[in-house]
Amino acid sequence: MVSATQLSSYLYCPRKLFLSNVLLVEEPIKAELVLGTIWHQTYESLNNSEESIVTSIATSNYQEIFDIYRHKYSKILRDVILKNKSKLKEFNTSMIDVFNKYWPNFEEEAKEHALNISSFISKHKIFGKELWNELTPKILSEQYFKSKKLNLSGVIDVIEIHENKFHVPIELKTGKFPEKGMWDGHRIQLAAYMLLLDDAGKNVNEAVMKYRGTDKRILSMNSFLKEEVLDLINKTSTVLNSLEVPKYVDNKNKCKSCQFKDTCYDQDAIKKLLADATNRLKTSKK
Repeated sequence: MVSATQLSSYLYCPRKLFLSNVLLVEEPIKAELVLGTIWHQTYESLNNSEESIVTSIATSNYQEIFDIYRHKYSKILRDVILKNKSKLKEFNTSMIDVFNKYWPNFEEEAKEHALNISSFISKHKIFGKELWNELTPKILSEQYFKSKKLNLSGVIDVIEIHENKFHVPIELKTGKFPEKGMWDGHRIQLAAYMLLLDDAGKNVNEAVMKYRGTDKRILSMNSFLKEEVLDLINKTSTVLNSLEVPKYVDNKNKCKSCQFKDTCYDQDAIKKLLADATNRLKTSKK
């Protein structure tokens, strides 16, 4: 089964996808990967704490609610950074610098949540468990979906469930971002999540990309986008289920920054890795 992230990887470089998933070449851990892990773990912890925060609120005052969120969110971010302390140390990355880099984004999230809840309480005059049960949108984190019909699977970073059970998948990214829109791989990844939710019987027709420090970027589903994803599923599946090494990408700038470049351009290494993959395949069929 093809994953949504593998579709994105195929678009970037089919050969890199092949080396990673078929020849099992491991990519060295980079500082960016550690920072991305902190970003995702923090969001997951924030979203998992949402119910306890909401049910503890006993006021409709925006500033008081914001203070509650701000305190909780800053503690969660600090705890996640401390959890990754040893990995950050490997790359000589300051924990304080990471906090200062990420905190403005999470503080803004705290403001949005506080404003939403303050407005909701002022309108409905409810608190505690009743507030949580009635509050929209609901937020779910790290939700796994798979579809045999689509030959597709994926873990969605965040899902917002709005009124009338309307589902909005949200992808979180910390790296470089385009001035407008989103990178093609991210666009396809979001579209794949929409197809998975639709296949699961959920009401969905748009998704959101959150690049760190930018406004939300919205993607709507249409028939052309759906066909593009289905075509990529077939192409990606072909690469993952073959021992034929894909060609190099035309854009050599991708190769310059690739952690696999030394292995990728070493024909002797590729031959050995192919032999190992062939042996694994034979063994698995016995």
